Amino acid sequence: MLPPQKHTMKTSNNFPTLLAVCLVLTNITFVHGDISDQQDDKINSITWCTLNVQEQSKCLNLSAAVDRDRQRFNPSDFMELVCEPGLDKDDCMMKLDNNAADILSLDAGEVFVGGRHNGLIPLMQQIFEDGSTEYYSVALIKKNTLKNVYNLGDLKGKKACFAGVGTQAGWNVPINTLISKGYMKIFDCNNHVKTTVEFFGGSCAVNSLTAKYNLMGDNSDRLCILCASKVSGQKCTSNDPYAGDEGAFRCLIEKGDIAFLRHTTVLELLKDPSLSSKTREDDLELLCVDGSRRPISEFNTCNWGPVPTDAIMTTSSKTSSARISYQRWLQKVIELYGKPTSAQQSTFTAPDIYWTGGLNQPESQINNNITKSFDLFDSSVYDNHHNLLLQDSTRGLRLFEETQQTYKSYLGKAMDIVLGLRYCPVSKMTLCVTSEPEMDKCIKMKSALKVQLLVPELYCFRGYSQVHCMQAIRNGNADVAVMDAGDVYTAGLHYDEIPFITEVYDLPEPEYYVVAVAKVEDPDTEISFLKGKMTCHPGLYSGGGWIIPMAFLLSNGWIRSYGCDSIQAASNYFGKSCVPGALSNEYNPGLPYDNLCHLCRGSNYRYCKRDATEEFYGYTGALRCLVEGGGNVAFVKHTTVYENVGGQRKQLWARNILNNDFELLCPDGRSSIHDYERCNLGKVKANAVITRGGEAYNYTEVKAFTNLFMAAQQWYGRKSNIDKFTFSMFKSPEPYSDLIFQDATRQLASINSSLRHYSEWLGENFMLARRLVDCRAPGSNL
Repeated sequence: MLPPQKHTMKTSNNFPTLLAVCLVLTNITFVHGDISDQQDDKINSITWCTLNVQEQSKCLNLSAAVDRDRQRFNPSDFMELVCEPGLDKDDCMMKLDNNAADILSLDAGEVFVGGRHNGLIPLMQQIFEDGSTEYYSVALIKKNTLKNVYNLGDLKGKKACFAGVGTQAGWNVPINTLISKGYMKIFDCNNHVKTTVEFFGGSCAVNSLTAKYNLMGDNSDRLCILCASKVSGQKCTSNDPYAGDEGAFRCLIEKGDIAFLRHTTVLELLKDPSLSSKTREDDLELLCVDGSRRPISEFNTCNWGPVPTDAIMTTSSKTSSARISYQRWLQKVIELYGKPTSAQQSTFTAPDIYWTGGLNQPESQINNNITKSFDLFDSSVYDNHHNLLLQDSTRGLRLFEETQQTYKSYLGKAMDIVLGLRYCPVSKMTLCVTSEPEMDKCIKMKSALKVQLLVPELYCFRGYSQVHCMQAIRNGNADVAVMDAGDVYTAGLHYDEIPFITEVYDLPEPEYYVVAVAKVEDPDTEISFLKGKMTCHPGLYSGGGWIIPMAFLLSNGWIRSYGCDSIQAASNYFGKSCVPGALSNEYNPGLPYDNLCHLCRGSNYRYCKRDATEEFYGYTGALRCLVEGGGNVAFVKHTTVYENVGGQRKQLWARNILNNDFELLCPDGRSSIHDYERCNLGKVKANAVITRGGEAYNYTEVKAFTNLFMAAQQWYGRKSNIDKFTFSMFKSPEPYSDLIFQDATRQLASINSSLRHYSEWLGENFMLARRLVDCRAPGSNL
């Protein structure tokens, strides 16, 4: 028996072989994985968002044609077409943004909106038969009308038919032309609908009342008067019979004096048999920018400006490969159905239509049976409509490379037209703030307003005190500042400045109750005897933190007046206090009293300073002084406790305190903090925005400033959680509070012009209280 043989492996010789085998297997794995990934990335369908039942019908017919001709597509390029009904173009833009649809054709003005607000990008641009990618915005009128119109200014009061607010040829170009040539005066820098309302008479401009163009909800319905629909919810919307370029044309024929639309639509509709009985080319003419008239055939020389042809959009969230797939599919569709040939003369039946989109419901079933080749650029068979899916005058599509796929690149010079609508005769507004935290918030506000293209442009000025801000406004270094009632008094008396916008809190009127808050665990503190007590105030001569409380105590005889010197009176009556500003010559030109700052916590130069760098400054600061600064009573707004306790603030001092830990001090004892309507020291007007008054008053500036604040709060007035990606006008990042605006603010409101003198705004009671605490102060109107 032979002994078993030992098989020895020569490692040095076989290792390269094993390594090679491993590499091959690994490579196969990677290749297989790559192939699998490519297969997973293959897009099987493309969804087109449609706007009405006729467009849905055409889309379904295209879908059937594509499915029928799938063999004619490169297998890697074929995709099924899905048709997704949308309520209107805004709804379709949202669907693209949310990946509920993939593509949509938009006019140049709509491309701007979709690009800025929905993250949409242009994939391809429609091309005319001559290879051009522009059409013209024209003003169409009936012959022998508007005989009193010699220049564009004479259009004032006329009945106009627009394709729709925001459309390029039917709104942006004509409105910008009227503004830039000085015929249309700016009424609201941030609302070109209001500006247009002031110029034209009863007209039709669909979507002029929608939220996008009516932020404050106060647009006039004058631009809806001429619109055709009588159906509630349809009139003056994109579903109105007078919507779009085709609708503007019909509006002119039936009701209007002038129509603004694209020239291609005019040429198309003049060939429409359904309109031949109503109008002929000889019945119409073009109104040129110089006021002259020309035949329709001369649109090349008599127009209001060129406009880029429509673009096919998708969302910027699509991958590069997905965008390329869409472009290839669209190119093939153009090749197959852009120019029908006899080879395509097969019959197919489109599926039944189930419409879940807008209000344009069909009067009867429309063209489901197509017995000829599908023509992508003919929409007439769909209830005699025009420009469904694509413009009927289109003959091809121009591809955008990925670097060109931005709305700015697509619009080019047309951006100047869009931005021209935002022209404002007042170029900037400078807001004065008094601390670095406020400066930081102002800079964020500047960026936020710029994102929404709000004008005039906001600038920030760093003042070192409210008085310095008053001086800066008077000298022109700043334009506006937000002031407490006590500072509004000073600004009006010494600097001739006026309040023109007010904050509004939780009361019906722009005011708040002044309350004295004490801790439940400190039952010995009473409003009628605060001698030797520790007091917390928002700031010297603040309306709710000093003027009203001190006037209340002085008028009741509980404090000696010292010749109506409230600062000396408080120093001699209270034990220790925190009254930010008490050591500042700007607010206290008399003797400084150190004990009025003993409870304050600011370090170094911030100590007892009357701005946000002092921890106990303001109403939240006064409450904090009561909680952890040794105070017995805090003079604050009736909202202050609610704003800071019960988990409203994350800071350590506010974490474990509740509403029930505090009570209000009343003349007859104590009460719950909810009883502020009965148990209070008086009312004070809410904080207000001030600007130059008197001889320096500028009506145009004040109107522009007002419109800016009103528009800004529509975008940023919500009290969202603050982080580096969000901005809220009426909320301050911790540890700060009440930066620029009070955190209790719910909205801003314009002050009636009859109340813009400081004494009229503050009221007789406040003026009397101000004189009680400082008899050097004139009691105007008393």
